Order: sequence, then structure tokens, then C-alpha cells
Amino acid sequence: MPAKKSLAVQALGVAIRAARDERGYGQEAFARSIGLDRSYFGAVERGEFNITIDTMLKIADGLGLRASTLLRRAQL
Repeated sequence: MPAKKSLAVQALGVAIRAARDERGYGQEAFARSIGLDRSYFGAVERGEFNITIDTMLKIADGLGLRASTLLRRAQL
């Protein structure tokens, strides 16, 4: 039985995807631009991985946001 996804991790993934979409960035190009594999980044957006602070900072920076803004948008 697969592990249940954390609601917090899912909410963060939704916030990341929404911010990326608002900026008009495609998933693959954005992931590449911040040095992440597209399939890994897709899993992050689906809330499948509890990402590290370093990865969160890399994503936030690529989106032109502070990590705290992503957390606030995820209501965390």
C-alpha cells in the first residue's frame, strides 16, 4: 500500500504549480532552468515528495518569490 501523501506537502505542491502557471512557465523548461529533473519537479507539484529547504529555496528563487510566500500561499 503506497504511503499517504501529507496534506501539507500536497498544498505546497499546488502553490508551486499555481505560481509557475501564473508566470507562464512550462513545467519542463522551468525545472531545467532551476537544475531539477522534470519528472522529479512534476512529483513535487503533485505533492509526492517532502522537499528539502534547499530545493524549496531553488524553486522559490526561480519563481521570483520568497519561500515564505510559497508557504503562505499553501496556507502553511
